[in-house]
Amino acid sequence: MGLLSSVKGLFGDNASDVINASDENAVKTWLLDRLARHLKKNVKDLDSAKPFDQYGLDSMFAVQITGELEKVVELRLSPALLFENTCIDDVARVIAESAKPA
Repeated sequence: MGLLSSVKGLFGDNASDVINASDENAVKTWLLDRLARHLKKNVKDLDSAKPFDQYGLDSMFAVQITGELEKVVELRLSPALLFENTCIDDVARVIAESAKPA
């Protein structure tokens, strides 16, 4: 496997990874899956209401996951999204609300 395909695998560049940004549960599920993979844990062991800092996440992961999430929900997101919101529930709610028509 080449470097480019390895990098693409990290950031979920598959067309099938697009989810409906207004579907709060879909965003939450996607975030839980990515967090579980990063932490090498089972999704069932994670709590979407638990603050990110309690999982020991660093700023590099936060920036990477925000960039990947931006592609998946097809919305422009703030690079500080995971810093401005304390947990997955909050992030999913903010994204779903921003995706709803005015």
